[in-house]
Amino acid sequence: MAQHSSNQPPQLGEIPKPNTGWIWKTFWVLVGITALEFVFVFLMDPGTLRNTIFIILTIFKAFFIVAEFMHLKHETKGLIWTILIPMGLLIWLLVALVSEGSYVGESIQNALN
Repeated sequence: MAQHSSNQPPQLGEIPKPNTGWIWKTFWVLVGITALEFVFVFLMDPGTLRNTIFIILTIFKAFFIVAEFMHLKHETKGLIWTILIPMGLLIWLLVALVSEGSYVGESIQNALN
């Protein structure tokens, strides 16, 4: 059996520092969006505009979470569109339901007065 000429232990590389920058960036973006949601919800009068702003911010936050933590932004364009088109239709449904719901609510309120 061959012997090695040096009696030194093998050199171990340094453990690289964890790349947590993207996690902190994502954290601060989500905190900012959530804080903005709280500002709109608690400082605005209830109504369609407040609900619309809240829904848009919530959907934006959901897209950001899916892109970052579920790695959707690294996928092929076909898969991204397969997910985004049905989501767009659901957003359209939400907008339609909120606008129709507020119309019905206003109609009932006017009928009672």
